[in-house]
Amino acid sequence: MTIVVTGGGRCGWFAQALLCAALGATLLAGCKTTTTVDGAEVSPSTAVPGATEGDQHKRAAVRLQLATNYYQSGQLQIAIDTARRAIELDPSSAMAHGLLGLMLMDVGQVVQAEASFQRGLALEPENPDLNNNYAWFLCQTGHERSSIAYFDKALTARLYQSPARALQNAGMCLLRIHDDEAAEKYLLRALAADASSPVAKFQLAQMYLHQRRFERCDFYFDLLTRTTETNAEVLWLGTRIAHAKGDSTTERSFIAQLQTRFPDSPQTDALHHARFDE
Repeated sequence: MTIVVTGGGRCGWFAQALLCAALGATLLAGCKTTTTVDGAEVSPSTAVPGATEGDQHKRAAVRLQLATNYYQSGQLQIAIDTARRAIELDPSSAMAHGLLGLMLMDVGQVVQAEASFQRGLALEPENPDLNNNYAWFLCQTGHERSSIAYFDKALTARLYQSPARALQNAGMCLLRIHDDEAAEKYLLRALAADASSPVAKFQLAQMYLHQRRFERCDFYFDLLTRTTETNAEVLWLGTRIAHAKGDSTTERSFIAQLQTRFPDSPQTDALHHARFDE
């Protein structure tokens, strides 16, 4: 049985990096999500094609996909309840345990989230998505250095379809503990694995900005703006780069766009408080 999540619509890419890290879906809030089971679309109001009432695995699989959909749309409590129902139907579903762990992390239930991840990994210790997800959990809960072993384990899976995701996640995690040298290696590998990755380009440009290596910063920022729809995060990064370089003309241009197009964004608030060095 194949279950696929596909995203569509206009969604901010960088704000979605955390869910992308977790689910393998490309984007989060505001995206239209389609659930496909064995080639046929399903929704909360449709049944599994060809399933019988007693087919626990198929019923659990659809519950899991619906939980993913609810999570993507920000309906956390419904998503948690649906994931728990999937586990009741199929306690052997490692991905259901892993998804529940991610959602429990989001609502601050760290101990319960850890337990869910551990149950998932006990069932499928070599699963690259579970290792990536648990690594991200460790990164977000103050265990950045420990997370790298799990990112690396995900990357050893020959059939892992999203190595760029684990690579960029590892890079972002290392940046949190200011290990720029190691982070740079992971982020460059992420970009080599997926040249379209806006997250890797953004992180590299921002890292080089902090290092005041403006030539490399400009290179990756130019790549980013040529391949990515401009949003508040991109405009704010451009503003900060121009500010650091003393390029007042370019800085004013970015500021005008940011204030006009995204007046209520956190980035515009950072501008108003002159937080150029964050």
